[in-house]
Amino acid sequence: MLGDWDMDDRDTNHNGEKNSASDLLEIAAQLAALAEDIKTLAAMPIEQISTLIEPGDRPEASSE
Repeated sequence: MLGDWDMDDRDTNHNGEKNSASDLLEIAAQLAALAEDIKTLAAMPIEQISTLIEPGDRPEASSE
């Protein structure tokens, strides 16, 4: 009986290692995709947005 328990424990540890390795591979793939997205965004020019507001264009303050 004790030998069977040891074998089951070994299988459980082995499966846990497989799950951990699988999780790490998934995280690595997500990081690689994120890196590609960042490279794509870095290659795009930054467009300046005009934030100048003319005096007549300002919203009126509410009188609440």
